[in-house]
Amino acid sequence: MAIILRVRSSNGTERISINPTSPFSELVAMLSEKCSVAVENLFIYRDLKDKNPLGNYKTRSTLKALKLNHGDMLYIKQRIENMVADEAMSTVSSSDSPMSVPNFEVELDEVDKKLAKCDGLIERSLNKQLCNHNDKGRCVHCSPLEPYDDDYLKENKIKHMSYYSYLKKRKSGSSGKFVQMEDIDCKIKPGCIKHPPWPEGICTQCQPKAVTLNQQEYRHCDFVEFESPKIVENFIKYWRETGHQRVGFLYGRYDVESHVPLGIKSIVSFIYEPPQNTTSKSVEFLEDPYQGTIDNIAKHLGLTCVGWIFTDLQALSMADGTVKHLRNGDTFFLSAQECIHAAHFQNRYPSSSPLSKSGKFGSKFVTVCVSGNSSNTIEMFAYQVSNQCMALERDNILLPAKEHPGLAYVKVSSSEQYVPDVFFREKDEYKNVVTKEARPLPVEYLLLQLPTGTPLGDHTPLLPGGVSEPEFPIVNRGATDLEIFKKYYRAQPDEYFLESLSDINVLFFLYTNDTLSFQDSIEGVCQAIRNKDKESALAFKESPMWATLEQILAVDTVLTTSDGENWSCGICTLINTSDNTMCAACGSPKA
Repeated sequence: MAIILRVRSSNGTERISINPTSPFSELVAMLSEKCSVAVENLFIYRDLKDKNPLGNYKTRSTLKALKLNHGDMLYIKQRIENMVADEAMSTVSSSDSPMSVPNFEVELDEVDKKLAKCDGLIERSLNKQLCNHNDKGRCVHCSPLEPYDDDYLKENKIKHMSYYSYLKKRKSGSSGKFVQMEDIDCKIKPGCIKHPPWPEGICTQCQPKAVTLNQQEYRHCDFVEFESPKIVENFIKYWRETGHQRVGFLYGRYDVESHVPLGIKSIVSFIYEPPQNTTSKSVEFLEDPYQGTIDNIAKHLGLTCVGWIFTDLQALSMADGTVKHLRNGDTFFLSAQECIHAAHFQNRYPSSSPLSKSGKFGSKFVTVCVSGNSSNTIEMFAYQVSNQCMALERDNILLPAKEHPGLAYVKVSSSEQYVPDVFFREKDEYKNVVTKEARPLPVEYLLLQLPTGTPLGDHTPLLPGGVSEPEFPIVNRGATDLEIFKKYYRAQPDEYFLESLSDINVLFFLYTNDTLSFQDSIEGVCQAIRNKDKESALAFKESPMWATLEQILAVDTVLTTSDGENWSCGICTLINTSDNTMCAACGSPKA
């Protein structure tokens, strides 16, 4: 006679009718089919407190032998969805340090490792008027503040708390040890076998929940620092010369931002401008065969892509150099299309997190817009979009609205894609908070603003470039060859050899030029630049490869002869005498 077992999982409670003489593996197979989970990832427990499961898909013992009776309740745990999350939560709650890194197999950035070990408390000095105790005492007027203290943030004009301050705020509550960071999901859960796939069917178990958007109170990056004003000036120079807009990618590194409790800043070392067609009002990206080359050089320099930058400039007066104030509260700060692009890039460069099932949560990637301010001067405005915006873009349900550049629009469900209801809240004319459908949606709900600037005082950037004119041409702004490099190199003093190499455009030329490529040597050069090691740079200058380049540059590379006296090598362009049948520099035969 069959017995009925109750089985509880994350999807609810199921009743399974099975013969008590059946092997336990048969029960596992039945549950695997109902839950759409592979049998090897399914574990069944008699009690949630039990550490060891009753068995698995290989267990041959009968249900009767395992003392399973009619009406018993069993519990399912799935390896992917539960065990990983339980490990992350348990390591967080049992950690000695309030912000220590859990034992979760996620590779964190160095700045995350630093901040995860900090308590972030804001120290306050003794208040002589209010404190009635000695120097060793503490009271409410001088005890340290939490990094998420509202009064401190308002007093110091910090618009959004840092991500790690937000984590500490979450962990400070009664359920803080169970903190998990998860993104919203707007897709139908795959694998549901209770009905035909969409659009023929959908159920409450696979249907995504409705989303109510909230303005995010924290940000993953708190400041954008350009190592030198020259970085931005060279970027804006393109608009000054052509009147066309320009887009570039920011390469740099992350560090602790001291002006924001538990804050993170992006330190930008150079801007890479990919191939693009530009006009005064638009930019079109072209295929970039050298993106991997730039990433490789940046990696050797200890850098990564930390953001993107674009111009939106229109001249107001050519005489005094003023520009129009285009972006403000009456128009928009970022257009919906730009927000979608920002979300796309943030999804491409996510931040690692041990508190997420996927190991990724949010992004430190920033968006910088160069436009006119209220004083009609050029200013940089930095933004991020919220994690909710990233999820809407990732699931391909967010579009720019036709009515206004500052409005987005959530897709309507179709036969190809189910889209959940998306709402946002705002105050009406009577100051009442009302919920509205996100069709359309003001992009202010998706934006986070952060300040930008350059270091104060004496600061040597990682890539200062040559000290004498002319500057080496910027990548993708014009052709470069050995003759241009020769003019640049000859203009630099010998004692500034390391500085002359400390330019991303020079490094790119050395890596990619067809005459004499330095691909095998570029890692050592970048290491010398990172360490400001002039001795290593001079050792590179004395290497056979550089000596060959010096020999090539020592001759007039544009001279050619046809009278038989001299001949130009077709490989390295060295001018050889007529009696040489092989090139003296590279050994290539005379053509």
